[in-house]
Amino acid sequence: KKKNNKKKNQPGKYSQLVVETIRRLGERNGSSLAKIYTEAKKVAWFDQQNGRTYLKYSIKALVQNDTLLQVKGTGANGSFKLNRKKLEGGGERRGATAAATA
Repeated sequence: KKKNNKKKNQPGKYSQLVVETIRRLGERNGSSLAKIYTEAKKVAWFDQQNGRTYLKYSIKALVQNDTLLQVKGTGANGSFKLNRKKLEGGGERRGATAAATA
C-alpha cells in the first residue's frame, strides 16, 4: 500500500495565495476577483491557463469556511475581506495561555 503523505484539512496552495494576496493588497472595502487575479499572476508557479478557475474555487471555499468575508456580490464575484475575527481568534487563545503560564 502507498502512504498518502498529504495532510488532510490543510488549505491548498491557491487558497493560501488568495489569503496572502488580500493581506498584501490591504484594501479597506475588500479586494475584487480581478485585483486578486492580477496580483496572483505575479507568482512564479501560478497556472496561466486555469489559474482564474482555481482562484474562483478557492475563494468560494474560503468564504464557506469563514476565512473570507464577502462584502459585495455573489459567488466568486464581488469584493472579499479577510475575516479578522477568525484569523486573530486563534492568536488570542495562544497569547492568553502564554500569559497564564508566565
